[in-house]
Amino acid sequence: MVACVVMIAMTAAQEPSLQDVLARATDYVSQLNNQLSGTVAEEQYEQRATTPVASGFGQFRNDSVTSFRRTLKSDYLLARPDGANQYFGFRDVFEVDGHPVRDRDERLARLFLNPSATADRQIYGILSESARYNIGNIERNFNTPTLALLFLQDAYKPRFAFERVSRRSPRLGLDVADSTNDVWVIEYKEDWPTTVIRGRDRKNLPAHGRFWIETTTGRVLASELTLKSAEIDVTISVGYDADQKLGHFVPAEMRERYENRGEQSYVEGTATYTDFRRFQVQVEESEPFRD
Repeated sequence: MVACVVMIAMTAAQEPSLQDVLARATDYVSQLNNQLSGTVAEEQYEQRATTPVASGFGQFRNDSVTSFRRTLKSDYLLARPDGANQYFGFRDVFEVDGHPVRDRDERLARLFLNPSATADRQIYGILSESARYNIGNIERNFNTPTLALLFLQDAYKPRFAFERVSRRSPRLGLDVADSTNDVWVIEYKEDWPTTVIRGRDRKNLPAHGRFWIETTTGRVLASELTLKSAEIDVTISVGYDADQKLGHFVPAEMRERYENRGEQSYVEGTATYTDFRRFQVQVEESEPFRD
């Protein structure tokens, strides 16, 4: 009698490579940008700033500080100026500490309807307008929730080194949305000679941080952006969640912290995003806020 043994090869599901996951994330971000570019959300944004009191001769007292607080209500959307190949987050502030903003319609017309404006000029205008009502002595125009997604796009990915790291939560206490899919935490570090974000005098500010990405879909559940130099220490964490009305993920919450190392001053912020809707223009007259 001859005994035959049949060997059956059991092939386990192969784990995707880092390149596969990043490629899916790039495709996902491209789709998300197209989806978000046709929508607008209401942003409720609270900023808190703490600044030491000057005691003369350029010195600051550590035992005495001044605190500020500001609440902004804005329409948040993605805008792509004519001639630009990327979307930029735009904060259209319509209320400051409960007061309507003046000349809003004129500002928007100058920003988006000026046919002579170059793409660079429009981009600068978008960033400047988005930062117009920031408080504190730390200048910044990159405090928009979708900024870090830029680094996953094909035009920017070569600037960064990516690595899968251990699963941990984002800083600043931000929660990551639940997922039925496998989620990787991917760290990124900018190693390009010139950086995307610049500091004073256009000094390089290399970005690094993490993404929480579903491996099968490329969906980004959270992002974290960190900037450090001799002058500043910045962390911006953003969480994404499903919007049932739109049928896709959207920014849900942004938390941020800025430290001016030299003056020991701080700015913290929390922004939430609700009422996502298809883009429309609405003009209303109200009592102006004068800054």
